Amino acid sequence: MIEPQLASITAREVQQEIRLVIGVDEEVRRLEGNLRTVLAVLDDAEKRQVKERAVSLWLEKLKEVSYEMDDVLDDNIKMMIEESDEDEVDEEEDDKALHDKKEDDEAEHL
Repeated sequence: MIEPQLASITAREVQQEIRLVIGVDEEVRRLEGNLRTVLAVLDDAEKRQVKERAVSLWLEKLKEVSYEMDDVLDDNIKMMIEESDEDEVDEEEDDKALHDKKEDDEAEHL
């Protein structure tokens, strides 16, 4: 009786986790693309900054923003890895608890 309920709950949790990971993964890819574009513009602007003071000031601000974007991406990737590791530990604990429950149920029926 408990097993179908656990399976249903587990399936819902897995589906939610997959949607979350896919959404985060798409966002990370989008941000990485934006960061590559910013870096290309930075490269061009660095060549122009010698001649134009406004470009030089803009370039400094853009560099700061690109470093912040890079930090956010790194933090998100690190967080995803940590959450994935935690989920694996939780799954192992759940599997062990379910296995122990089955053994207890089987022992009661003997």
